Amino acid sequence: MLKFLKDKKGLNRKTIVGVVIFAMVMLLLASFILISPRFFPTGFFYALRAKNTFSYYLLRNKPHFYYLQVEKNGKDIRVGAGDTLEINYRDEFVVKSVVSDDLSGKYTTATIDGTGKAGNHIGVLLRGIDLVNNIMQSEPMAKGTQAINVYKIAVYYQKEKIAVVPMLVVIMPQDWLRYAKDSSNVGVQIEYLKKAISQNSEDVGVRKILAGIYLKQNRTDEAASLYADILRIKPDDTVAMKELARCCIKRSQDNQAIEILSRLVKIQSQDAEVFAMLGLAYGHKKLWDTAAECYGQSIKIEPDNHAVRLLLAEAYEKADKTNAAVEQYQYITGHSQDAAPAWSALGNIYLRKKKYNNAIESYTQVIQNRPKDAAAYANLATAYAGQGKLKEEMQNLQKAVALSPDEPVIHFNLAAAYERRKKTDEAVKQYLVVLKKNPEDTDALERLADLTFQNKKYDQTVHYYEKLARKYPQKTALFVNMGFAYGEIKRYGPSAENYEKAIKLGAKDQTVYYNLAYAYTKLGREKEAVVYYEKILPQTRQTLGVIANYYLRDKDYAQAIRYYQRIAKLEPKKASSYFSLGYAYAASKNWDKAIENYLTALKYDREDDEIYANLGDAYEKKGLYPEALKAYTHAYEINPETKVGGRIPKMRIQLLLEKD
Repeated sequence: MLKFLKDKKGLNRKTIVGVVIFAMVMLLLASFILISPRFFPTGFFYALRAKNTFSYYLLRNKPHFYYLQVEKNGKDIRVGAGDTLEINYRDEFVVKSVVSDDLSGKYTTATIDGTGKAGNHIGVLLRGIDLVNNIMQSEPMAKGTQAINVYKIAVYYQKEKIAVVPMLVVIMPQDWLRYAKDSSNVGVQIEYLKKAISQNSEDVGVRKILAGIYLKQNRTDEAASLYADILRIKPDDTVAMKELARCCIKRSQDNQAIEILSRLVKIQSQDAEVFAMLGLAYGHKKLWDTAAECYGQSIKIEPDNHAVRLLLAEAYEKADKTNAAVEQYQYITGHSQDAAPAWSALGNIYLRKKKYNNAIESYTQVIQNRPKDAAAYANLATAYAGQGKLKEEMQNLQKAVALSPDEPVIHFNLAAAYERRKKTDEAVKQYLVVLKKNPEDTDALERLADLTFQNKKYDQTVHYYEKLARKYPQKTALFVNMGFAYGEIKRYGPSAENYEKAIKLGAKDQTVYYNLAYAYTKLGREKEAVVYYEKILPQTRQTLGVIANYYLRDKDYAQAIRYYQRIAKLEPKKASSYFSLGYAYAASKNWDKAIENYLTALKYDREDDEIYANLGDAYEKKGLYPEALKAYTHAYEINPETKVGGRIPKMRIQLLLEKD
């Protein structure tokens, strides 16, 4: 360091020693402050300042600005670079000094920009009322809008600006009505202006002020009434006409707005804003061709108004004039400094047309201009998915989620991407995030219901389907799936209820009939079960058997026989078919038919002891004891534990008695 100073500045030995001593003192002071902060409440600030001062005086670096010493209403305050000096019409203030590394202040000045007066304003007394009046007399305030960023304090070192301290000049209600009551109540302002209007029924200026206040309070109806009153007094007041039309658009009174603006364009044929507003009104009515024509007139007058050109392109899109829309979007991308909205719109068009390369190019342009645009990343992911580039799709979706973690649509797209990859658990997690952020998202709810259904997590499934059913009470498939899910978790009551609803809504699926009948059976409601078993076509051995058995238990033998006959026709070479039919005939005491069907059953199975047992019983009931004994004997020979084994001795005794 010493060598550098000597070589560069040509300092003598005494100066160098002084520099070293000064530096050591500054460093010791800074160290002491940092080590013992109880003695120095703002120790870090002073340590930093000591360092910066050393840098300024010895290294000739640019000084650092710390704060302005300002006297406001007789009280000293400090206003730093990160602060805002707030002034209202009651205040008087003076910038007393600039506190920076330039300890003497010899080369430092402060200028209040916006006053119209150049030079150094340190020590100059300023009144808030002058600043307020200057703003209120400006054009923005004449139109009833707030003026912002009018004043600021610029700090210069020599001729270089080193800091800017913003000022906020507060326009208080008293500034509107300074010669009225000293009140900050807007209602007082309004009442005073109403009195002023009543005293001068032809004054349009006061009406404009009051209308402006109403607009600030979003009291559009009252503002519109005043503008209409102004036009009664002064029919050619173009400002009032435009503002009334603006009110009409806000109130969705588009026909009235169109009427006013159509008159206004005849008066101000070169007012681009009027044509743009007219386009907006026609757009609200979905008259897109007419809206586009109006927007086109606007940009003829102001070709560089890219905001209106964007509206024109959107109107072309709505009118299905895609090529014309693309042309406008492309113009914006080539001429506007903020072309991101146009690039985004182009990307959307290309995405819909499945021109994925063009879509990718467009969304990439959006990201270059707006690197934190989550929607652009999400749409870019969709374009990559269209190309089958799943890796790029996932990368961009994850970026979109990271940039906008609270956007449910992006989480939905990510969930769908996981679902396509068969990563069901990850998909479910993302769909749950969607529902957490937007409980009304029925698409996510439906996907969750279907995924849990596919994964057989039926206890979760019914929860999601119940919610969907409340939203879509006419959607048959929901009740079918819900009936099945409840059945799988053995809740047969809700299962039956949901199948019933599905059938009332028009479901005619045979599986629905079968599952409902099964649920009824589990609930012990056999009669209702049979009704739906009978509807199943084609009928199977199982369903026919259930129906026949029900009628048999119900002692409706004719119906039971009819269904057992169907079983026999369906399975004509099975012993069980004829055995069941024979049993039904026996129950109806038609012994001949019972015997006939038992004998047919034995043709297909001579080793079934139960057939022989029932055949023997039929013979016995008919009084054919020899045949009965023979059948019982066959049953015993096949199965010594047969239920009719004890009847064999009885038959023999009966035969002996008959011989005697």
